[in-house]
Amino acid sequence: MTSAVPGPAVSRETWGFWLAHSAVRLLLRAYVRLRVDGQEHYPPGPAVLVANHPSALDPLFVAAAVPERILFLAAAEFLAWRGVGWVMRAYGCIPVRRGQLDPAAVRRAVRALAAGRKVGVFPEGRVTPVPLPPHRGAAVIAARARVPIVPVAVLGSGRVFPLGAQCPRPGVVRICFGPPLPPPQERREALEAVMTAAMDWIRAATGQRTQNA
Repeated sequence: MTSAVPGPAVSRETWGFWLAHSAVRLLLRAYVRLRVDGQEHYPPGPAVLVANHPSALDPLFVAAAVPERILFLAAAEFLAWRGVGWVMRAYGCIPVRRGQLDPAAVRRAVRALAAGRKVGVFPEGRVTPVPLPPHRGAAVIAARARVPIVPVAVLGSGRVFPLGAQCPRPGVVRICFGPPLPPPQERREALEAVMTAAMDWIRAATGQRTQNA
């Protein structure tokens, strides 16, 4: 793996986080060459990171690329899974009810950002090798917390761990950070515009086009 993106002090990370973080990085080394681009765009302060989601392992790939805890929005039902649930809790995730804008999850995310954390969102809402239109939740969170949105392109993860796979395959995964977008106004048009801009950057970096819902 390449070196992680430079970042702020990580003194607030727990022993559980570091145990999970180190274990995941060691496991990934057996299969994956992780490359990180766009380090200069990674902000030192709070931000909402939005990424495409071609593989179920994308949260681990993005988390392994940075030296601090990212609190990912994650489907609440996954927390009940053995092993996976423990890793998610150790990393620190914000449970969300899928299929809707979850007010409780938005409040938790805003509080985390106010405390100086970063929040990670996969705005397509599910693992998909085919690009889908994004939901507005990430923009709502950024607007209410008044923090930037950072687009993150994930490349190669769908080949390393495609849908239906039981074990990762050897390969290269690239995590590319794009230029931060300023906090949007909390109006429908502004929220949709910033999400379109973020996903357009990701689509350009991955060479994909968004499909109709």
